[in-house]
Amino acid sequence: MKAIIIGMDGVTFETFERGWTPFIEGLVKSGKKFFLAEDLLSRGWSEIVTGKHAIETGALYERPQMGHGYGWTESFKLNDMPGLGERIKPIWEAINSKGYKVGIMNVPTTYPSPMVNGFFVSGGGGGGPVEQKVLPEQCYPSTICEKLNDSGYILDERFGSLLNEKKLYDPWDFFSRIEEMIVKRTDAFIDLSRDFDVDFGFMVYKSSTVGAESLLIPELLKKSRKKSSVNSELLNAGIKFFGVLDDQIKRIVSEFPDCKIFFVSDHSTVAKVASVNLNSFLIEKGYQKPSLAKKGFYSWVKGVKHLIPSSIKERIKRNPDMRKKYESLTTFDTKNSQAFSMGISNGLHGIYVNDSKRFGGPVDESYIRELAKKIAEEFNKYPEAKKIGAFAEAKEKFTAEKENMQFPDVIIDLPDGYQTAFGTGGFIEKYTPPEKVISLRDAAKDLRMTGKGKIPLAVAINYDWAECEVKGARDLTAIYEHVVRLFR
Repeated sequence: MKAIIIGMDGVTFETFERGWTPFIEGLVKSGKKFFLAEDLLSRGWSEIVTGKHAIETGALYERPQMGHGYGWTESFKLNDMPGLGERIKPIWEAINSKGYKVGIMNVPTTYPSPMVNGFFVSGGGGGGPVEQKVLPEQCYPSTICEKLNDSGYILDERFGSLLNEKKLYDPWDFFSRIEEMIVKRTDAFIDLSRDFDVDFGFMVYKSSTVGAESLLIPELLKKSRKKSSVNSELLNAGIKFFGVLDDQIKRIVSEFPDCKIFFVSDHSTVAKVASVNLNSFLIEKGYQKPSLAKKGFYSWVKGVKHLIPSSIKERIKRNPDMRKKYESLTTFDTKNSQAFSMGISNGLHGIYVNDSKRFGGPVDESYIRELAKKIAEEFNKYPEAKKIGAFAEAKEKFTAEKENMQFPDVIIDLPDGYQTAFGTGGFIEKYTPPEKVISLRDAAKDLRMTGKGKIPLAVAINYDWAECEVKGARDLTAIYEHVVRLFR
């Protein structure tokens, strides 16, 4: 093996400074750190896979469906990218083209599994089922599917399957299941890498690490503040999980001791501090006209949502029509508003000009660029935005490509912990965590106490980032170039 990318979703440098993972901590200290920043609009894993930003690939965490309406979606898979395999070459294709074999496992949004020289196991989601067993279309060659299932390989486990389906509300049971998942994944990656004699490996621990961080960070914050509501059992079970993760990394490094190793994540995970309602700013500045009826209906839906049993919520999510209606709710007068923000996920969202071509709004498409710049300028003078260190900039390039048009016209940068929220309140709403002990039963109710953070993990072992100059790239797109250049 010449090089391996080991991905861990939702972690950052500080994750491995807690004393829970001595082996990883030693590697991070001895390795070379690469400090990058994500805008939390563009999907981090897709940037690593393609070396390109969402403004070119369309790989946004969420995006407008466009076409005279406000349809919104979080769904994305690699095959949605334009020019895939031609203008955009995934990292495994670029390395294969140089005559090297690859072994890819659990990289997000890669369903169905592409044909490669080597082996490929898709991650859960990305258009494919989030199940425990592997399907033939999630493997290349398909013959490895039976071997994976016979070995007990777990394709994916998320809060929905762990809490709503399996009812694993005991922290030790919950973490034992995801420990089993990462151990089986490590087993499979090492075995298949040997069988196929690969030169480049890319394996991701996805839902396990980001799930653990989203549960543990609020507990660590409460502990640092000496709160009596710390769930010690949950914290201790999580510490044990990270010890198991440490063991898996040690196994991989020991198996391939001479290769270059890259630890990467797609983003960090941070405690929620406040919600920022961009529509409140737009209303105040006259760019948006609210609709009392729509705001009332939206508030009602949000209130009712928390009363619905989690098992029913899961069924609703799997109903395309119901999900589409929920994700497309608006709170503003669509015919008399010049701009708006919409958001589903717990991250950052931008502002869109409500033009006639994309949304059927009142703004002529020729005025999009000018209006976007005007809105950004006003936002940067807005006292409430300046108070928290928020900053806006208009999109650098405005083109007719679908991917560019789906990207926000005004990009909003907020400090970590501040999440743009599509709601009905004021511009800033401080978040107060519940004072009670939070259990996994509470977590099943879609509590969002954390969100995506901007600083991903990027550490190289046996490699110096300075060896490869990637001009201008300070986000995860730089990882692609560094790794591909190792294969000449």
